[in-house]
Amino acid sequence: MSNSSTRPRPRPSLAQTTRLVSRALGMSAEELTASVRHAVWSDLPAILALRTRVIGTDIDWDDQAYMAWRYRLGRPQAGGGECWVLVRDGALLGMVGTQDLVLQCGGQSCPALSLMDILIQPELESVGLGVWLNLFIQAQTTATLAIGANANSIGMVSRLFDTLPNRRSFVHPVKLGHFLRKRLPVPGLPQLMAMGLETMMRLGRALLLAPWLPSSIQIKPWARLDDALNALNAQLETNEVVHAERTPAQLNWRLLDNPRGASQVWGAWSKGRLVGYMATQLTPLDDGRQALTIVDLVVPLPIGRPALRALLWTALEEAWRHQVEYVTMTSYRQDVERELRRAGFRQQAHQFETLGWTCGDDGFKALVEARADWTLSEVHTDRV
Repeated sequence: MSNSSTRPRPRPSLAQTTRLVSRALGMSAEELTASVRHAVWSDLPAILALRTRVIGTDIDWDDQAYMAWRYRLGRPQAGGGECWVLVRDGALLGMVGTQDLVLQCGGQSCPALSLMDILIQPELESVGLGVWLNLFIQAQTTATLAIGANANSIGMVSRLFDTLPNRRSFVHPVKLGHFLRKRLPVPGLPQLMAMGLETMMRLGRALLLAPWLPSSIQIKPWARLDDALNALNAQLETNEVVHAERTPAQLNWRLLDNPRGASQVWGAWSKGRLVGYMATQLTPLDDGRQALTIVDLVVPLPIGRPALRALLWTALEEAWRHQVEYVTMTSYRQDVERELRRAGFRQQAHQFETLGWTCGDDGFKALVEARADWTLSEVHTDRV
């Protein structure tokens, strides 16, 4: 029996897709390609209108401030990437946003773009414009990343990118009252049980992470990241990981200047040297409850294991101080994940934590394919 129905469809070529999409739009292939450009400030009203039309009530923030923060829009010193727009006769047909990255692997570096905010006018969804925009951006740079997906995009990502194993989501419960009340409708009992279990969990964390042992590690809040981060990047470049380089300017923009909410940044220091860093953010849940998300965590391992445990202790204590429901983190490093499990985190399956990429540098691609771990985190997505 033939198994052709289970084989992945071949990736379409940009040339072929250009012909099909331009024909559907009533344009020549040359006109279609010439209609894509970097957005500028005067495009912002049309961009906001498209986002309102497609995303609608899910936008619960100041979207103008957010888009002006995220993209350059013709301002060289602003944003962290470009918003590409497809405009025909003055009308915005679609857009795709990118965030600039530099990947480090095996002593080599490679510029990359992380794709996000892909939106198409609803009446044009059937003409393949989303596929074409993805392929067009892939042709503009050495490497592209598609981090995460949703029900509408997961099929396109798997077809247009080289898919890697999914990223892994981990959760550590902190407050158990809400969980128990839903399962034990006995007045007073859930809260009593929650108090006992939460105390036991906190004691268990203390035993596992041992914060009171003599250690040279100091965890301190970091108001603005500085050049101390460069030494940490250098250590990761020599680890057996694919490292997404973080510069102080990039992280200050990404973590501290975000109009949707700043993160809390923590540095792990040993004898005056930065040996790890972490960023956390409070995330609203239903009914006024909150979670604490570890949005970024960078520690060289195995040498940085004491720093990692101290940072995890700090995150869990912050969660307790804020009385959140749980702490969550999405990871793509197995060495970090072993420490997460040791600290009481449990993995949760999530079909949309996908990772796809393309790379036109065969040598760099071979280096990456020889490694299973990346230092990607939520700071490389459009979730925070």
